Amino acid sequence: MNITVGTLMSLQSYSLGRRARKQQLIRHRRERSVALGPCMRLQFEDEQIIRYQIQEVLHVERLAHPDAVQHEIDTYAHLVPDGSNWTATLMIELPDAGERRRELPLLNEAAHAVYVDVPRHARVVAQANEDQPDRHLTRPSAVHFLRFQLPESLRAALLGGAPATLGCAHCQYEFRRVIPTATIERLRRDLMVGTHKLDGVVSSALLDR
Repeated sequence: MNITVGTLMSLQSYSLGRRARKQQLIRHRRERSVALGPCMRLQFEDEQIIRYQIQEVLHVERLAHPDAVQHEIDTYAHLVPDGSNWTATLMIELPDAGERRRELPLLNEAAHAVYVDVPRHARVVAQANEDQPDRHLTRPSAVHFLRFQLPESLRAALLGGAPATLGCAHCQYEFRRVIPTATIERLRRDLMVGTHKLDGVVSSALLDR
């Protein structure tokens, strides 16, 4: 379901179950998060997370006019994966202020070297911060948006059950990690949008998982 003004909850309806939704989203986000080395954590986005983010902004800022709601949709909805990609928020976790000053510039560079590996396929390096790809040069940030654009053959391999490794190729932050089984299953579901394009490569048994 696409996120539109008509599919979002009213401020009153959203506020009634807000606490329960927050707890549910915490669990959901945890299931879609992968640590990469000691300082990076990726949260893979989906429609549920982005829809929640929009509803939270509307709730906190008390926005109800359709134009204001549409503005928030336009701000966030492009972060939803479309079946040909994975999208993720990369968080650099450095709790000590001094460590942040020293390490954040280097880790901002490393954010541009994050990749996904699938056996027998070319490595896919994420596009970082599409709106401002060089922003780390003047304003280091602890949060980066990544898009992994997946070729059709690699997407088919993932839907067919191939494992995937998440890694960083920066010379001073070289870490790799196989994406855990429970997480990769959720990420495969993100790719099921548009599975009809695969001309029968994906079996109905997979779609029934």
